[in-house]
Amino acid sequence: MNIRLMLSLLLVCGMQAAAQKLSGPVLCGSGVCDEQALQQEMSINRELYGDNYTAYQMPRRALSPAPEGYAPCYMSHYGRHGSRYLIGKNVYERPYEVLKEADGKGMLTELGLRLLGQLDTIRRDARGHIEELTLRGAQQHQQIAERMYRNFPEIFGGSKKIDARSTPVVRCILSMANETMTLQGLNPQLEIAMDASAGDKYYLNYNDERLRKERRPKGSAADSALTVFEKRHYDPTRLMNTLFREESYWREAVKDAWQFAAVDIWKVVADMQSTELRYGMPMDGYFTDEELYNLWLIKNAGWYVTHGPSPLTGGRQVFFQRNLIGNIISTADSILGEGREMRDEGREMRDEGAAMKSQPTREGTVDEGREMRGEGREMRDEGKPLAASLRFGHEVVVMPTVCFLNLNGYGAQYEDLESLAANGWHDNRIFPMASNIQMVFYKSNGSLPASPQGEKETGISGKSGISGKDGNSGKTGISAASKPILVKVLLNEEETVMPQLTPVTGCYYKWEDVKDYCLKKLATFEE
Repeated sequence: MNIRLMLSLLLVCGMQAAAQKLSGPVLCGSGVCDEQALQQEMSINRELYGDNYTAYQMPRRALSPAPEGYAPCYMSHYGRHGSRYLIGKNVYERPYEVLKEADGKGMLTELGLRLLGQLDTIRRDARGHIEELTLRGAQQHQQIAERMYRNFPEIFGGSKKIDARSTPVVRCILSMANETMTLQGLNPQLEIAMDASAGDKYYLNYNDERLRKERRPKGSAADSALTVFEKRHYDPTRLMNTLFREESYWREAVKDAWQFAAVDIWKVVADMQSTELRYGMPMDGYFTDEELYNLWLIKNAGWYVTHGPSPLTGGRQVFFQRNLIGNIISTADSILGEGREMRDEGREMRDEGAAMKSQPTREGTVDEGREMRGEGREMRDEGKPLAASLRFGHEVVVMPTVCFLNLNGYGAQYEDLESLAANGWHDNRIFPMASNIQMVFYKSNGSLPASPQGEKETGISGKSGISGKDGNSGKTGISAASKPILVKVLLNEEETVMPQLTPVTGCYYKWEDVKDYCLKKLATFEE
């Protein structure tokens, strides 16, 4: 085993073992959180201070067994890219240049010189790799794939199809590749189709300019509240005085000391965990634990307001990625409840393609016909059912989607930003690097297709997706009402609850209830 990887695993295990000594797991999501326990957990596992730069955390709980008589049949997934270098060509250079200038004037303390040297090492390491996936990011997706395969053999075992889509961003494409290649290695029978097209961005990473402008416009209530919150929770004076020899110097030379300390330096410190430099160059000594906790509170509040359900922005930001919700619903319904329609459409496309081939009236018609016949054949291929839809993108998609679905109560609205941590609203548990939402669908064993040949109508309502349309011979006598399709949602591989809905059992919900909730909520959004 790679020595660095071994050391990393030992470090993670050590932190998790230490965390077990706490009085109990820190509650995230809806409910009351013990802030003292939260601060203790973060002081032990310092990666959690990193906010959206937090490395992926190992699942803390085992998954519950499927309800009696049910088996997983399909997964709908959205995942963030893994750990990466910082974004922005000057993100490493900006703080380095400030300290380099001060050093030239003899104004750096010993700690300031140490930071200058570390920034020089980091910027050289990052040269040519700005915003790219790191080795740790690749490993995160490999490990997630291994657990997905192990947790859901019914989905990823045997001869199945997987459809994987990514935004056309290199770190996302490589994240998709690491995850799918690992699955392929575990099961060579999988037929995996991958794509990374700008044509899919409308649902993989939609950019709603109007909602974007509503996030934190200058002078708005949101901007005023966040500005007050930021100044209340962090004062850069202590750090600046430990980096520079004279306070009068930095007050004149550094245009915005808060930005320099709480953003420029903090980002580099927070993201160090993403790189291999973390083994030999720890960036401790710049912020105290109390300061790091308060800086996390600031980042946490910022994400809540700009990408979450905050009443300061009218609760509208949770609709930012509404196209993804629509894609999840339509894709799931096409896989689970519209099998016959898909076969019929495939037959029509095949026939239309054949007709186009026989009448090549314009350039490209033969190729189009061949392509349509291929798509039709693929849609009718029941020998390899689509087992999973894997989507890869960014944290700005994960956050509003989690809040829209109200997973673990993350869609709750709080007037007071000071109450977020106490109410369990912790963004580092929502969207760490490689964060993911796994919607796992379950069908009754009796409703699973008995063979790939049955197209006989049974007269059973297709509302829940259990009908002769998906290959049931009609001999089981199972009604859609008594055996509905179920779904459970995992956030970072941990089971969640949706407090707005009533589960069938545990964390398992009727798909129709989840879909109905989503559609009704979407209908309330005004452009």
